[in-house]
Amino acid sequence: MILQKEELTTDISKELILGSGSGARKELLNSVGIVPNRVEIPDVDESLKANEDPKHYVKRIALKKADSIFSEKQSFLITADTIVTVGKRILMKTSDQKRAKEYLNLLSGRRHLAYTAFCVKHNGSIKIKLVRTVLKMKLLTEEEIMAYIACREWVGCAGGYSIQGRAKSFFPFISGCYSNVVGLPLPSLIGVLSAMGFYKK
Repeated sequence: MILQKEELTTDISKELILGSGSGARKELLNSVGIVPNRVEIPDVDESLKANEDPKHYVKRIALKKADSIFSEKQSFLITADTIVTVGKRILMKTSDQKRAKEYLNLLSGRRHLAYTAFCVKHNGSIKIKLVRTVLKMKLLTEEEIMAYIACREWVGCAGGYSIQGRAKSFFPFISGCYSNVVGLPLPSLIGVLSAMGFYKK
């Protein structure tokens, strides 16, 4: 059961740290009444290893981010990584216009997967969870692709699109958690936080 916003009250003696530079992740947390006490941007090498499985990669990076940020024992640290995959190919975050266009052409008219791995670190332990969402992008015209490239919402986004923006109209089919594609699977994250004692009634 997803807890309602008014039922969630944080123990203010326990600091919540968001280990991410993603404004979208912070907005997702705020939307359900979770306001981080502070935000730390992890400094990690996100390079893909040779022949690395996408699910292994996204979990490895989320854990690496958690390990890179100092937090007090009683604090709750959240880190995450999100990827888009077609088959075993990972469509990495990009700021290159040519690469973004290549990604959109590849995804156009096809199903693909979005994975988010998130970690919650608290009291000397780390819980990690992987969530998958299946999406199908409609067949895009060249004009739609070029207009989307021009708006630059895709910059820094896995797969070359930001689903919470203009790209909403690209997806006639989504199976799974929508917020997972944005960057944090909120129902799963709230469940882990609750199990670790972040919430009290």
